[in-house]
Amino acid sequence: MARMIPATIDPHTPSPGEKDVFQRLASDPAAEDWTVIHSLDLPHHVRQISGELDFVVLVPEKGILCLEVKAAASISRRDGLWYYGKEPKGDPRGPFRQASDGMHSLRERLTKRYPPAGSAVFWSAVVLPYTSLDFQSEEWHSWQLIDSPRYRSASLAETCVAVLDRAREFLAGKQSAGWFDPDSTVPTAEDCERIAHVLRPDFEVFQSPRERRKQVSEELKRYTEEQFAALDAMSRNPRVVFEGPAGTGKTLLAIESARRAAAEGKRVLFVCFNRLLGAWLRSETEPLGESVTAGTLHSYMLRLAGLDGPPLSDRDFWEDELPHLALERLLDTEGAASFDILLVDEAQDLLEERYLNVLDLSLAGGLSSGEWRLFGDFERQSIYGTGATSLGSFLERRGEAVPVYSLRTNCRNTPRVATLVRLLSHLEPDYSKVLRPDDGVEPELRFFPPERPRADALTRALDELRADGYNGRDVAVLSPRATGSSAESVSDQPWCDRLRPFGDSSGGHTVYGTIHAFKGLEAPAVVVTDLDEVSGPAAEALFYIAVTRPTERLILVLPDAVRGSMAQSLAGAPATEGSARA
Repeated sequence: MARMIPATIDPHTPSPGEKDVFQRLASDPAAEDWTVIHSLDLPHHVRQISGELDFVVLVPEKGILCLEVKAAASISRRDGLWYYGKEPKGDPRGPFRQASDGMHSLRERLTKRYPPAGSAVFWSAVVLPYTSLDFQSEEWHSWQLIDSPRYRSASLAETCVAVLDRAREFLAGKQSAGWFDPDSTVPTAEDCERIAHVLRPDFEVFQSPRERRKQVSEELKRYTEEQFAALDAMSRNPRVVFEGPAGTGKTLLAIESARRAAAEGKRVLFVCFNRLLGAWLRSETEPLGESVTAGTLHSYMLRLAGLDGPPLSDRDFWEDELPHLALERLLDTEGAASFDILLVDEAQDLLEERYLNVLDLSLAGGLSSGEWRLFGDFERQSIYGTGATSLGSFLERRGEAVPVYSLRTNCRNTPRVATLVRLLSHLEPDYSKVLRPDDGVEPELRFFPPERPRADALTRALDELRADGYNGRDVAVLSPRATGSSAESVSDQPWCDRLRPFGDSSGGHTVYGTIHAFKGLEAPAVVVTDLDEVSGPAAEALFYIAVTRPTERLILVLPDAVRGSMAQSLAGAPATEGSARA
């Protein structure tokens, strides 16, 4: 089979005939050791400012054949002009002249850069994969035509060899072709390699980190905007649940809902559970003005109660006392239902009775008849242990006949990360599709032995990311541990100064914290550490959230003890107790 350059044909190639020729040459055993270049640009064309050859076929010891493919369903020539299919404008050159001019331009260009090619057989042919041209002309040789009957009756590689053999016979009999040596074996296999390098050399250029950031940001914005169709589809429903796994754009859809509501003059309450996400939502919606109140539900309840709040570790206050105080204030306040629309992001964490009562009294019409939008992953991301009820129970009690819009298109992660999510967290059902293009970068699973400090394994990964242009808040280090994490234990320079906890850093620091705290957020590069267990519902839920955070790079720094469990998860087999210890 031939070596194709490029190795695959662009799926957006408009000509089905070119796709077919590409596949035939790529899979033909008779083309062994051939090199085929598809769509070669000719900046120095003999008759035009520039031109293009559909295929340049390098056949060792035979010659160089330029193929022009015309995939029209009909071909005609009238008044000296060629017409292809339904194209209204005629072509005065015709396919044979077009192929010949391209071949001569190629030969002139190539012999200047690689003189040994000058003694090779250069010829051209026209491929008509869908039409038969039963017509002879002095303008071309009949053996230069590969029309539909000839194209489909024999191996295309053998047909190309037949054209080159006839071209060799023709050149050998022409006195004007004194340059031609009929006994020459040029191009040899080595010549073909060098010619391919001259015509289409390999090269590598690196995208700067700033350019990469801009490109990914534009991709994410474009692909998330495609999800806005979900809001349009549900615009006539006063109450809607938007449900989907991580990476499907729920948070940005919620922000867009806030923007649309504010533009309509509505008073918006926009809440979530996670403190870091709440701070980000507040900053993102700040330009919308005072009509939008955004942040965590707990910050909203603090404001209602007129309190600053105790230390974060006082769980009883946050879960019991504060909701009670907020409810009392709402019941004591005339016109407490001050918001026209309620938006809840990561709603699976807030479907708890004491929280729902606060939201019910805050919304005009309440949860039963008011306007609201819930955005959440109601199957996979409830990890805070709040005792939240299921979506089904909530709808039965507070929102009967509410439509649920399913979001299954991943617009955050690259395809390779999305595949890892499916394999290791058993995502079911899977994403319906992934919008981001494949950047060719694999997520990395790095295992370290028990004698090696966790912090050393982490800083090595951070060094490599920094060398690749990821600095400051481009990187987030996530751990299931609130204390004693790998990042917290880093003591050596320079990373002991570069690392800072979430909420205690400037833009120049790399941040670290718990997987729980980073839920709902994303970063260009994510390093996950301290996962001592990767099987079981709790471990899979944390793993699922962690690995769906990156938009570009993902590195898992794992102890050797979980290698067996990871291997079985990747293979689709359930991990056993014995393998978890391997």
